[in-house]
Amino acid sequence: MIDFRYHIVSIVAIFFALGAGVVLGAGPLKGTASEVVAAQADKDRQQLADARDELTQMKALDKYRDDYVAKVTAGLTHGKLANKKIAIVTMPNADSDLSDGVQGELEKAGGVVNTKVALDAKLFDTGQRQLVESLVNQLVTADMDFPKDSTTYQRAGLLLARGIAAKEEGKTADADATKVISGLTGAKLLSLKPSQPKDRASLIVVIAAKPPTPAPDNSTYGDAVDFIKGLDIGSGGVVLAGTPASASDGGLIKALRSDSEATKIVSSVDVADLPAGQMTVVFALVEQAAGKAGQYGAINAKDGVAPSAVQTKDN
Repeated sequence: MIDFRYHIVSIVAIFFALGAGVVLGAGPLKGTASEVVAAQADKDRQQLADARDELTQMKALDKYRDDYVAKVTAGLTHGKLANKKIAIVTMPNADSDLSDGVQGELEKAGGVVNTKVALDAKLFDTGQRQLVESLVNQLVTADMDFPKDSTTYQRAGLLLARGIAAKEEGKTADADATKVISGLTGAKLLSLKPSQPKDRASLIVVIAAKPPTPAPDNSTYGDAVDFIKGLDIGSGGVVLAGTPASASDGGLIKALRSDSEATKIVSSVDVADLPAGQMTVVFALVEQAAGKAGQYGAINAKDGVAPSAVQTKDN
């Protein structure tokens, strides 16, 4: 790629050459200065052309990689989620294209996305904590069991899970589920499609948003991580899906992976914007349904590229 520090030096050299030409006027170095400038311009044009060629090649290789995964290895996920009902929960400001891409792969694997939940930024506003706590106390159902020492947002996650999910398949949206959903949507903490699902999912995929600029401290995601833990406890399993940026400092996946309790129960995939990563979300959901969790992807993913069950074993 182009070395921009080299260009700074080149530009300075050009100005010196121009300055020398001005000082000498029509003197003996006039032609030499012009030749220096022309030669440097030719060099710069060639470097720019080389950089463009390199970028074109990189894009072609990226397309090849994604096409290969999508067209050659796509069959690996077929039937893996057959008859599984899945809820997709998007964090505030999450990319809709990322959510759609993940949903497409879930459906190719036989899963049925029967509920889509969009969380509002208001839910995690520190000024709304009292409202969230009040709603949890108002909407809690008789069959809900909060863990000892659970936080406000862990209980809130459990509450949403009671409305849209269950630990096993085949659970319908009963009167308690309807009450929970109505209470949360009425407070404008989230929205649902459909507004009142008929069935509850057994598995949940949470879509992480791109970190804002400037990147926040990882501790600011404490409530969101607790919320996701609550979703997991109240369902058959949760996978947090995002991009490499969300697994870096200032990202939700990074924060979740820094919580030792969360990583024991919640899985994460930090390359869900790639076909291979979307397939890994499927494999991670299958693993979740079996009661296991793992952290997968490209950025400090301690469990590798995918669950070990689908990786080729070394001879």
